[in-house]
Amino acid sequence: MRTLRTLLLLLPAGSGLFAQRPQRLDILLPEKIRLLVRQRVDLVLEARNVTEGAQLRVTVNGQDITGRFGAPVRTELDCNGTSGLVYRTDLFEFTQPGDVRLTVELQSGGERLHTERNIVVQPFVLPERPRNYILFIGDGMGNAYRDAGRIVGRSVETRPGVPGIREGFFDTLQEMDQMPVTGLVMTYGFASLVPDSAETGTHWSTGNKPLTGMLAAFPDGTDCRWRRPGGTGALDAVRDNPRIETFLEYLKRLYHYRTGDVSTAFITDATPAAEGSHVATRGATFEIARQYLENPMLGGSPAFDVILGGGKEDFDADVRPDSRDLVSEFRSKGYSFVTNSLQLSMLNPGTTKVLGLFRRANEPERSANGLTVKVNGNMQPAYDKLGLLGRANARPGSEPLPDFGVWKDQPFLEQMTGKAVEILSGANGDQPFALQVEGALIDKESHPNHAAGTIWDVIELDKAVGTARTWARQHAERPTLILVTADHDQTMSILGVADLSDRDLTDRKAVKTESGTYYRDAIVNLRSGLGVGNVPSEIARSDDRPGFPDYQDADGDGYPENREVNGKGRKRLVVGFRTGGHAGTSVPITAEGPGAFLFTGYLDQTDIFFRSAEVLGQDTTVVDTLLRQLQDRRRK
Repeated sequence: MRTLRTLLLLLPAGSGLFAQRPQRLDILLPEKIRLLVRQRVDLVLEARNVTEGAQLRVTVNGQDITGRFGAPVRTELDCNGTSGLVYRTDLFEFTQPGDVRLTVELQSGGERLHTERNIVVQPFVLPERPRNYILFIGDGMGNAYRDAGRIVGRSVETRPGVPGIREGFFDTLQEMDQMPVTGLVMTYGFASLVPDSAETGTHWSTGNKPLTGMLAAFPDGTDCRWRRPGGTGALDAVRDNPRIETFLEYLKRLYHYRTGDVSTAFITDATPAAEGSHVATRGATFEIARQYLENPMLGGSPAFDVILGGGKEDFDADVRPDSRDLVSEFRSKGYSFVTNSLQLSMLNPGTTKVLGLFRRANEPERSANGLTVKVNGNMQPAYDKLGLLGRANARPGSEPLPDFGVWKDQPFLEQMTGKAVEILSGANGDQPFALQVEGALIDKESHPNHAAGTIWDVIELDKAVGTARTWARQHAERPTLILVTADHDQTMSILGVADLSDRDLTDRKAVKTESGTYYRDAIVNLRSGLGVGNVPSEIARSDDRPGFPDYQDADGDGYPENREVNGKGRKRLVVGFRTGGHAGTSVPITAEGPGAFLFTGYLDQTDIFFRSAEVLGQDTTVVDTLLRQLQDRRRK
């Protein structure tokens, strides 16, 4: 039987036995695809088990565009011996708004195959005075994470002896809380209720939904090649998927916006990569870095003017399988290159392009498939950069000590944001720009249930939001839409308050029980793997979780020290994690600036793309006036 199966796979496509397989014709676009006018997309057709000499006809609202397609390529599809013809026309643009019907017919032998796709093409016309766009992503930052950042960051004393939260009210809210418009965003993926960051990033960057792990690209019949262990041609299979242009690429290509990508993760991670690369898997980080330099939607020019984050290993010749030194290649294109906070702060005022890589993995060994490294160089969480490390500085006993290596001077997200806005907006602040900023380690610290690492990173993101809001107020003549949202939720919950000494918080001696290993900071950080609420008696306390937290900010930097100061600071927030993974719950979005009112209500995550385009491309005077009137009433 095995021999017979092998012989069948080797039969030529024109043989009688092979022709008995069912024929199928597919357009590799989602059923509910939406596009902006002139937003580029690869039109790719797969025809399975068709004969040589098949005749193709493709029309758009009755107009024949068959000539746009090149000669078909014969290839194996589905990794099971299926013979296919692949037709494609790359970087196609629909030039008129409205409802479009894409119709494909294929005559193959005696068979007539037919399929079609309805496409909604929305208008976009840049106004005479362009607007700016800043999108903040708190990775994994659902409602509970925002709440935790507010409770910790805004419970500190607002004046001596007066806590910032009293009788259930805060004296001041977070920057993201103060933005006037709030909505909720559904994050469901194309084939999953609980998404990953690549698909969610593609939602808002392109307005469409891919499969899990894909970045600004749609699935095709060769994906099995890179998915299967030991598969050959993995890189080619990662590159050949139908691509779709992102919002930042679109603005840069057609309207000469300056663009930026900022993250505290390795900069080729899923969320930052969603605005500037097109691959079948987020794991192809070497290819993502190359596309930042040679972007396919921009004629091979760089995707962004400002790139700031970790992950230098993906750019280094000694790690990359192609041995290219992408840092040197960026520098040859006029980019300033910086590797620490001091260098970033000292960039010349006239700098127009910068690559900042502030961390490299300690052991940047390539993975077995050669597409990425085994360990990525994320930047350190805010808690680490603040130096809250030892017992005296209240390092939770269950959270590992950091290893900075030589990367000791890493910038905070607010500095990175401020410098990105300064460079992108130009010397006079009048250059239109679009910027994505990610607080990435909210998610990465939540996966192992590190409460301090997660919560202090929410505070770091919020301070970056404050930097952008201040700049926007100071440059009101060039209106800026600012959005703050998350790619997906995680499972942290707010459980209350506990009185916990620094000694117990920082005790690194583990208590082993039948249900797991506990540290004394389990009183305030109930981990998913240990049974939420089942703290062993050796650690558990009998207090009633009194009142509100009393975190202290002795140095006034906006980051509580998480330690006792003059007898205060023992009342700490208690959180619990249900899992170490993502959640399928909706996430908040807050908005400020022109068109902010469009972000009320329940949105699908793809709506962020189209409503942002509406703000940048249409007159929003009506909704802006309504919002101002509502705000004026509240002030009275």
